[in-house]
Amino acid sequence: MDRLTHKNKPIPFSIIFYSADKKLKKGGERKEIKGGVLTKHVKGLPMHYRMVDGFGSSKSPRHYENATRNISSPDGSITKVHIRLITYFNGLRIIW
Repeated sequence: MDRLTHKNKPIPFSIIFYSADKKLKKGGERKEIKGGVLTKHVKGLPMHYRMVDGFGSSKSPRHYENATRNISSPDGSITKVHIRLITYFNGLRIIW
């Protein structure tokens, strides 16, 4: 996910994952993103969307503590993905 080209451009990837929300007690919906990149590498987004460590924002998202990542789709939407719920990455099955 974090790979860049030699010109510091993000390399798009595809993932298949499942949604989950413990607070609302719903989830299990299978979702797919093709051509997504981590939002921290998308320079056109405002800084508070790109934050990984919470630097400069009002609340730290703590992505690494919570094992989540914000992924930007080619259509411009941003999705928070829990890395333990990813089942396929670039066509390869992920086994935890």
